[in-house]
Amino acid sequence: MSMAPIHTLKDEWLTGGTERIGVAPELLRSWQRSREALGVPANVREVPHVAEDELDQHLLDLFQAPMSRFSSDLSGTGVGLLLADAQGRILGRWAADRDSSRHFDRVGTGRGAVLDESLVGTNGVGTVLATGQSVQITGAEHYADMYSDSVCTGTPIRHPATQKIVAVVTLSSGLIDGRSLLRPMVRAVADQLEQHLLDVASPKARAVFQAFLDASKARAGAVVGFGPQGLIMQSQGASRLSSADVAALGDLAQRGSDGRFVVELSSGPTEVRLAPVEGGAGAIVSLQRGRTPAVTAPGRARPQLIGRSQDWMAALHAVARRREASRPVVIAGESGVGKTSLALGLPFRPGEDGPGAHIVIDTVERTLVGGKRWLRGIAERLQSGAPVIVKGIDALDPAARIALAGLLEMSVPKGPVILTATLRTAAEAEETAVGLGASHVWVPPLRERTADLPALWRYFTDRAMPGVGLEPRSETLDLLTGYEWPRNLKELHNVVEGLALAGKRGYVLPGDLPERIQGARALTMIERAELEAISRALRETDGNRSRAAEMLGLSRATIYRKMKSYKLTGT
Repeated sequence: MSMAPIHTLKDEWLTGGTERIGVAPELLRSWQRSREALGVPANVREVPHVAEDELDQHLLDLFQAPMSRFSSDLSGTGVGLLLADAQGRILGRWAADRDSSRHFDRVGTGRGAVLDESLVGTNGVGTVLATGQSVQITGAEHYADMYSDSVCTGTPIRHPATQKIVAVVTLSSGLIDGRSLLRPMVRAVADQLEQHLLDVASPKARAVFQAFLDASKARAGAVVGFGPQGLIMQSQGASRLSSADVAALGDLAQRGSDGRFVVELSSGPTEVRLAPVEGGAGAIVSLQRGRTPAVTAPGRARPQLIGRSQDWMAALHAVARRREASRPVVIAGESGVGKTSLALGLPFRPGEDGPGAHIVIDTVERTLVGGKRWLRGIAERLQSGAPVIVKGIDALDPAARIALAGLLEMSVPKGPVILTATLRTAAEAEETAVGLGASHVWVPPLRERTADLPALWRYFTDRAMPGVGLEPRSETLDLLTGYEWPRNLKELHNVVEGLALAGKRGYVLPGDLPERIQGARALTMIERAELEAISRALRETDGNRSRAAEMLGLSRATIYRKMKSYKLTGT
C-alpha cells in the first residue's frame, strides 16, 4: 500500500496515472464506476432529492423505534445515523447532537436525498448497494469533493428469509478520531435491525404491525405500537418521544382496554387513544393532537422494564425467546443489574408481593427448611405450570448445585424454569449454565448501558417521591455516565432516593451528587463511541477478548488496556 495521501493517489489516477494505484481494489472499482457515471468529481455539485410521496413510509415506520434508540446511544459523539432504502434514497436521518446535525446539513443529506453511487459517486450508502457489502469511506476516498471531510460507514440490512437487501444503515460524521470503531458499531446496529425484522415476522407481530400501519395512515400525529417480546414500532411523528415517554405509553398498553386516557409525558399531560390488537397480540397508542386532557387513566398500569439500550434490549429479547424453550435458563450478571426483574418481565421490588403468575424461590430458603425439603418444594412447583424462578443459585454449595442439576434433568417442568446468578463474567455464566444443563443470558452492567440512565433516573425518582422533580443537568449527567456504578441499579436507586429524602428539588447539580460520583471523569464523545463499540464486540464474541480485538482491528494488548480503563469484563 502506498504511503502517499489518498487525495494525491486519486488525483494521479484521475489524470491518467497508472491503474496499479496503491488503494484497495474495492475502492478503485468504486472510483471507476463513479467516473463512468459522472465524469470528474467536480461535476457533483449537489445531492439530488426525490419528492416525499416517492419514499417508503412503511419501511421508515418499521425501523423508527430501534433507530431512535441507536441514535440516543450516539448522543455527544458527533456521529449521526442514516436509513436508506434499496435505491439509496434517504428515508430518515437521526442526529442526537449539534455536531452530527450540522454535518448532515453541510453535506446536504436529509430525507429524500438520493445517494446512489451513479449520482454522487463513492459513498457509505450507494457503495454498499453497489457491492452488497459493508464499507467505510473516509475523506478523499469519497469520489465527490464535497464529502472530502466526511467519514461514512454503512452496511446492508437483509431480509432474514430472502436475504435480499431491504435497506442500508449508515453512521456518518466529520473526520473524527477512532473511526475504525464505527465498523463494528454499524454491524451491531444492522444485526439488531435484522432481528427486528425477524421479530415482526411472527403472526402476532404482523397483526400489530398491520394495526400500526392502519393507525399511522389514519392519524397525522404520533403513533406507537407495542407487540410481543418487547417489540416497539414508532411512526415518524413519534420520533421526538423520549425513552421514558415510550415506557409510560408501554405501561398503558399493558391494560388491554380500549379508550382515551391522559398520560404524563415529558411534554406534560397528554391525551392518548389506546386500541388493543385483536387476539391479545399487543396494542396501538395514538397521541391525540389539539385535545384538552379530560380524563385520567384509571387504575395502575402494569410496570414495564426500563431501558432501550441495545445491550439491555438484547438481553430482554434473549430471555423472552428462552421462555418458550424447554431447557432452563440462567440469567446472570453482576449484583444489582436487574436479573430478577428480567426473570419476572417487570420491575422487581424487594419486600413486595410478586405477580401471581410466577413462583419465586430464593436459595436462602434452603438454609431455613433444609436441603431435601427445599428440593421437594421445587419439584412440586415445577408441575404447577407457572414460571418458576430460583433466585441466587450462585449461593449454593457444589453439592447443592449438583442436586439441583439432577432434579432439573429428571423433571419435566410444565412451565418455564429461570435461574438467576450473581457472577463476574459471561464466561462464569456459561460455565454455571452448562453445569445445570441450561442456556444462559448475560445481563449488562449499568456502566455498559448508560444510555438508559435518564429513563432509569426518572423511574427511581417516581418511586422515591412521586411528583417531585429531580432533573440532572447535562454536566451532572456527564458525571453519572462516566461513573463505574459498581453496585449497578441498586446504587443508582440509593443515590436518587438519598437526594429525594434530603429534600432536594428541581435541577440536580454535580455538587449535589455523592463525592465518589463527583470524582468520576466524564467520558469524551470518542470515548463513549469507543466504549459502545468494545461492549458490542465483546457481546458478539461471547466475551472473548482476543476475538473482539480481531473484530475491531485492535491488538490484544490494546483491547485489554481499554477494557481495564472502562471496567469491562470478558474472557
